[in-house]
Amino acid sequence: MLVGRIYMALLIGFGFAGLAFACLMSGPNLAFGMIGITLLMPGIGLVGAVSSNCCKSPLPMLMANGLIYSAGTLILVWLGTRDLQEKTLRRFLRPLTLTVVGIVTLGWGTARALEWVWSAPSDEALAKLFNQHHSELQTLVSMAQEDSSVGRIANDFIRPQDSEAPSANLPEGRWNDYCALFRKAGLPAGLQKDSHGNIYFIAHTEGTVVSGGSKGFVFCEKTEGSTSDFLPVLSSATQGNPRTQEAGVANTIG
Repeated sequence: MLVGRIYMALLIGFGFAGLAFACLMSGPNLAFGMIGITLLMPGIGLVGAVSSNCCKSPLPMLMANGLIYSAGTLILVWLGTRDLQEKTLRRFLRPLTLTVVGIVTLGWGTARALEWVWSAPSDEALAKLFNQHHSELQTLVSMAQEDSSVGRIANDFIRPQDSEAPSANLPEGRWNDYCALFRKAGLPAGLQKDSHGNIYFIAHTEGTVVSGGSKGFVFCEKTEGSTSDFLPVLSSATQGNPRTQEAGVANTIG
């Protein structure tokens, strides 16, 4: 039953390509993105060899990957079902279809959920977070200014302000105080200071040190004529609440 075997191969091949694309589109998580792009490279390479506009639409790439994976699957299906009778093989088609459709649907649903979880918070959400935890942020500003030798403080590491210094001098109790305030204020990645006294409170991160981004608040020690290591605050500072004028929503890309 050649038609049945081809149907099984196409179903599995295109289903796998759809899952790989869902993995690629699951949001800003670099690890999932790398897995997705790796699995889709055969189709990208094939379409790229035919057309220079291979990435204008994902459909040709998905079709190419589906056909490539289906061709490989057909060999496995043929070897695995060559001893089966036609009647027995037909009984596999319906449960296989339901299984593949269910897995692909679950994969896409999971990808959309992860995209929502991993996506950067909106400026409005950060403004609300800032207003809710203004006192904790003020405390962190005072503490960070007192600990002038420390440039980066997170829940699992600290770095000195001077890159040539062997280590950062921060007592364990003091570090624990920072971590408690980070949890309370919704700052999973802690804070970072630049050489001008500006303090970046990191509310969201994505990717890795080599390639990634972050979003949060910046406390400006001096807003006029300051050359900050972070993006300018005045152009994106939250308006309408006088208390928020000392912090703006910032995005950084590394």
